[in-house]
Amino acid sequence: MANDNVVATFANDKNEYPLVSAIDQIFLTIVRALLNPQAVVEPIILMRSHVAYRATALLAMAGMNPEAFVQARSCLENAMYALHMNRNAGLDEVWLRRHDDESSLKRTRSEFSFSNVIKTLEVEDAKNAMVARSLYERTIDFGAHPNERAVTANLTVERVNGGKKLKQAYLSGGTVQQRHSMKTTAQVGLCSLYIFRLIFRERFDILGLTASMDSHRNLL
Repeated sequence: MANDNVVATFANDKNEYPLVSAIDQIFLTIVRALLNPQAVVEPIILMRSHVAYRATALLAMAGMNPEAFVQARSCLENAMYALHMNRNAGLDEVWLRRHDDESSLKRTRSEFSFSNVIKTLEVEDAKNAMVARSLYERTIDFGAHPNERAVTANLTVERVNGGKKLKQAYLSGGTVQQRHSMKTTAQVGLCSLYIFRLIFRERFDILGLTASMDSHRNLL
């Protein structure tokens, strides 16, 4: 049924799906252009962000909406981590040594707290930082954490024989909830791409990807 929903979304969604697909193509283009990068870790994390974006899209297209928000958070966090490393010399090594010992683990957790990575983005692009913060909180509210909205948005209550039956939707294709997760997928992908552009600005511009992103800027 999930696979059927994916096909149905591809065939029938004329609003959100084209945006999700267009943003995926921007990701794919920049990934394929990462030849001889000056840094090593940031390009690899860009790839992981792209994979998380595709996982978000797959889950959203299937109608597994709360689960899509889990991957949406991963997509966005990868972008913020990459920028945080890029703008703070030595943090790539801190990140790579996370599991060396207990002190390394504690330092990595401290250095890559959300408050730290969002501050780095605020310095570089205050407007997009506001968008990223809002999207990050949305992912947490709607599925990345087991919060109220993730549950109640997928809850139906039926009266049965004088009692109540509570149901959780496992799949919600063709619903308002699915449109919300599809739109969020596109927004998170675009926001993440703008963060990566701060690292790979010249390549984005030469490839014409900045203009492509700007054409969808009204999403944010």
